[in-house]
Amino acid sequence: MRRDVARVGLLWLGLTVLGELLAQAELNLAPGSDKAELIRGAFTTLLVIAVPVFTFVVAMLLYSVIRFRHAGEPTAAGATFHGRGPIPIIWFAITSGLAILIMVYPGLIELPKVTAVASNPDLRVKVTGVQWTWQVEYPDLGIQGGQELVVPVGRTVTFDITSLDVVHSFWVPAFMMRIDAVPGQTTQVTLTPTRAGSFADDRTFRLQCSQLCGLDHARMMLPVRVLPAAEFDAWIKAQPKAPPAGATPVPGATESSLSARNIQFSTGRLEAPAGKPITITFDNQDAGIVHNVAIYESATGPLVDQARTPLEAGPITQVLNVPALPAGAYLFRCDAHPTQMVGVLEVR
Repeated sequence: MRRDVARVGLLWLGLTVLGELLAQAELNLAPGSDKAELIRGAFTTLLVIAVPVFTFVVAMLLYSVIRFRHAGEPTAAGATFHGRGPIPIIWFAITSGLAILIMVYPGLIELPKVTAVASNPDLRVKVTGVQWTWQVEYPDLGIQGGQELVVPVGRTVTFDITSLDVVHSFWVPAFMMRIDAVPGQTTQVTLTPTRAGSFADDRTFRLQCSQLCGLDHARMMLPVRVLPAAEFDAWIKAQPKAPPAGATPVPGATESSLSARNIQFSTGRLEAPAGKPITITFDNQDAGIVHNVAIYESATGPLVDQARTPLEAGPITQVLNVPALPAGAYLFRCDAHPTQMVGVLEVR
């Protein structure tokens, strides 16, 4: 019996050493925010604590399978062990202590830091989920985001997160933060990005829905760019500060109409003269389905002078006033269904 205990102990020790070495290996995502650093530290602590418990169970199982294996049908019942020896008492004391430790750290110490929301952040970003896209706004700056989320390095950012239809989930892998976007409610996340990066170079820089939300859930993604502070300030200055689209047509504008039915635009092509404002009357005929119409410079380009109507459920009629544009081919689309509802605005 003592020999068996010694062998199990040696096997446990070897597996524990191997497990602790693997726990320290750089196998996780590189943190991209201050909260990610806290989360990674807590995860590593939990992993280090869990390894000896896990390896003890594995060592017992492996040794029992090898040492006490039996071929064929058993001829007698196995030995029964009774008693309250030192090993069960020590094991109970250690695991109880570990459970209490986890409750205190990271539970009571680190969790409040991760969930803390800044009352006066450097930047506030409103993120709205809708089947199946994200709409980004910078309310304090009067800017509507386009086809990406842009934030600065080293500045505190609070995300005000909500949904227009079903429950979505805000998740940027590089930030290691996740919170649900709930219809009719605003949930918040505060963090400080710690390294620059973009989706083009690092796929962890993306705003991904991590809550199964319907047919195109897997495509509900928005690229994220984290810029150095000076470059972010330059990006802000370059964004159009024109007011959002009005509710009435602009006098003298070229008028055009567009409708949506069965998650399709009535046409994939609109035409307008160059150098003259454009008014698009958009009729969303899909009852209970959220649509809008937005004008972009290209399929991957920015929003044109905030030329976007709000995402609203039909039936509803919206008016989009587009400023005078130089000649060229522009893209119009529904932000909620960017792959299904898309067309070309030809300006000549």
